Amino acid sequence: MGFLDDLKRQAEVAKAQQTTDLGAQDRNAMLADTACNSALRYFTTLVQQLNVLQPASKTTYRLDKQHAFSGLRLRDFRADSRMKRLRGQEVFDHVVLRCRLQSGARPVHIGKDFPPEVERLESRLRQSGALFQSEGIRNPSNGRWQETRFEFTPDFGLGVRVQPDHDTGWVQFKLTNFDGFETVTVDFPAFEIGTARLDELARWLVGEPHAFLKEGHNLRRVEA
Repeated sequence: MGFLDDLKRQAEVAKAQQTTDLGAQDRNAMLADTACNSALRYFTTLVQQLNVLQPASKTTYRLDKQHAFSGLRLRDFRADSRMKRLRGQEVFDHVVLRCRLQSGARPVHIGKDFPPEVERLESRLRQSGALFQSEGIRNPSNGRWQETRFEFTPDFGLGVRVQPDHDTGWVQFKLTNFDGFETVTVDFPAFEIGTARLDELARWLVGEPHAFLKEGHNLRRVEA
């Protein structure tokens, strides 16, 4: 076999591999998109029910040792999605479900005079989704910083973002503030995302015992 013939054989093998890879990617993309479509349809129906029921959260949300909020109402549910182009096709970029945790309370004022506590509280307020203002208070006689005061209404955000990986056929769920001020991420094969899995997510959302995270991959919790 000559050198040119050998190159032709290598090229044919590479072309066959590329065709196989593209076929696998197309199948994975279809699975990921099907999972996102299932999630969007489920979320759309779920928000209609929960906007009527407005259940009370069973989670206690703690900003610090002195300020904890319980019995927050789950309201203003919204489901949405965004699309993108991939290899000439329109596919899901992501699917989201969001709501507000509403206390009905008046604005809260908290002062912190220890820098690590200031940073911790600000981090939790940012994670919470609450609208807040902060102001550094200085000693009028010498201008030295005394404390930082925060003002906010204790209404927080809760959300789910479904992010597909079309090349691998997996989806990631990013869950914000389900069990407190934290973010949870977990991955599943796209074919697992159906009514059974999403029912477990809905149970978790309303504070019922759930198995949503069971058999999930790459589970990660980041607390504010």
